[in-house]
Amino acid sequence: MTSVLVTGGGERLTEVAEAVRATGAETTVVDTLDRLGEAVSGKSFDAYVQLPVAMTPRSGSLVGRVEQFLSEGLLSRFRAAETVLPALHDASTVVLVGGQTNVDTEAPDDQEARTALMRVLAHALRAERAPGHLRVRTAGPEWTGADIAASLDGSTPSETPSTTSAQAADRQAIGKAYADWRAEVLGLVRVEF
Repeated sequence: MTSVLVTGGGERLTEVAEAVRATGAETTVVDTLDRLGEAVSGKSFDAYVQLPVAMTPRSGSLVGRVEQFLSEGLLSRFRAAETVLPALHDASTVVLVGGQTNVDTEAPDDQEARTALMRVLAHALRAERAPGHLRVRTAGPEWTGADIAASLDGSTPSETPSTTSAQAADRQAIGKAYADWRAEVLGLVRVEF
């Protein structure tokens, strides 16, 4: 039986967890990052679905509210992925579901930057497991729970069988490229950002 971990918060958590359960997968649901380490300790998962976390903006300066959105929202997803990674097989599937939006309407928002951070997380997960074949994909907020559950077996709503075959053929080359990238980055003595 497939074992799937679903994390996140908000109203989509129930929808996605029910869709994953409907596939027959053993589903573990964690709705708060505070319990994530305990929930994955000693377990192994075939797939991980990471939904956006729910958060309530606090009062204060606009700069402080944007910082909260980034640290407690988007960047917390990196910490969650790092916690879950040891519980995943090298050939596991990870689906990072976008949709984290700043609920503070006065704060500036940059959809492209949020999407880019999700891609950075996807690349980091692949690189961490290279030359293994951890499959990591991003899903937009328009994906339904059923779309997300279906993607766990390697398909997505827009993929055709030939697309899937082409991706499988490139797996080994991608793993090697990430292994080289990881060795290069970790070999740097000093990195400036």
